[in-house]
Amino acid sequence: MKKNNNIFDVNKQNSDKKQLFIDAAICSLGNHGYKGTTVRQIAKYAGVAPGLLTHYFKGKEVLIAESYKYLAKQFLDDFQTKIGEHETDPVKTLQLFFQNFFEPDNMGADYLRVWLAFWTLTLTEPHLRNTHKEIHNQYISSIENMLLDAFTANNIDITDKDPRSLAIGIHALLDGLWLECCLDPDAFSQSINLEIIYNFAQSTTGLNIKPT
Repeated sequence: MKKNNNIFDVNKQNSDKKQLFIDAAICSLGNHGYKGTTVRQIAKYAGVAPGLLTHYFKGKEVLIAESYKYLAKQFLDDFQTKIGEHETDPVKTLQLFFQNFFEPDNMGADYLRVWLAFWTLTLTEPHLRNTHKEIHNQYISSIENMLLDAFTANNIDITDKDPRSLAIGIHALLDGLWLECCLDPDAFSQSINLEIIYNFAQSTTGLNIKPT
């Protein structure tokens, strides 16, 4: 799946039908929101008959849950690719994680419609709620591990620190800034968001987070 001019696009030639339906579901959510995302609409984006969807997924909500998991994992995978095997400075790794959060390709009205659909459904769909918990824990654990590596590398005593709580706070601020930037990009730019998260992370962790 790719994005062009804030519109999701689907490779209808994808031989992996499960992935094809995931891409089509994300595309439909991004363009039409949850209410406009029907089985028929998803099948239209996939370029297949609607009945084929139930051969791979038990229903629309199950497909959306898998799409939620895929899109969230894609962000973490993209981040891991960017840092690669050559980034050994854990503070620099944190900086790159923050920067990746606010990359233009990860933001915009279409992305917001997708995530709002995911979040809204967590209130009514147990399967999606469990998926949300799983993804949330993955993100928190990733930030916590980066913090622990940074504390170790900088010989910082963490006796009086709670890395898990720090990770939760940082993630909550990232989510809030991301949402505000999607809602009002003129008021919350990438540079402003990064300055806010750098200052917050530095003041709460004691690490020299801000790039020099």
